Amino acid sequence: MDATDSGKRKLRRAGLAVSPDGYVRLTLEQFRAVTLLHVLSERDPVAPHPLTSGACGPAAVIMGITEWASQSTPALSLGWDWQLPSAGGTGGYVRVSEVRSNVMLTDAAGRDLGERATSARLDAEVDAFDWQKAVADYISKRDV
Repeated sequence: MDATDSGKRKLRRAGLAVSPDGYVRLTLEQFRAVTLLHVLSERDPVAPHPLTSGACGPAAVIMGITEWASQSTPALSLGWDWQLPSAGGTGGYVRVSEVRSNVMLTDAAGRDLGERATSARLDAEVDAFDWQKAVADYISKRDV
């Protein structure tokens, strides 16, 4: 059994389902037990490309989006905007938007934490894991 199968069973045992409002409700602990997989990342076509002549200098910023999902049932979906400040300079990918998701976090009693608190916690969770390498690898393969 792999981690994905284990994650699917944990969510099913927890009785999680997609609510009529589109959210999957779960505690932060349940959320942390789910493995998120990189689905897609794209560079914003309007933002400068690092290989074009206009994308040099300290003001050049590359922007894009990334999407992540679980293979659990029900599936959890997270996405956010990122930027790569200073093409060719130092620094890495940075999340620049709130996380968009079908997750509504709840307390231990099953009460919604609300959109703002859920968003803040999901932002912190995303910032705590190494998503940047997956995005960089994906983007570099697409831009070849």
